[in-house]
Amino acid sequence: MSGFVLSFISLLIAIGYGVAKLLFWDSFSLGMAPLVVGLFFFGSVQLFFIGLLGEYIGAIHTQVMKRPLVIEKERINFDVGNVNGHDAL
Repeated sequence: MSGFVLSFISLLIAIGYGVAKLLFWDSFSLGMAPLVVGLFFFGSVQLFFIGLLGEYIGAIHTQVMKRPLVIEKERINFDVGNVNGHDAL
């Protein structure tokens, strides 16, 4: 989530920096605007994909954990003819 938020913030910074560059053309040094915008944007894209990778690894971890085998001894308050929402044959 932080990567998504930072990429949105970098977009706002890029727009603000572009407008400031157009309004105050002589006060900004040459090449500084693309450098700042690119730095924020690529950093936020990296954070986004690291977060995506973390979610994927977390999902794998929950599936691989060694949980005890559960066998149900009896079912209480379930219809005998109704199994998994379907009528038994």
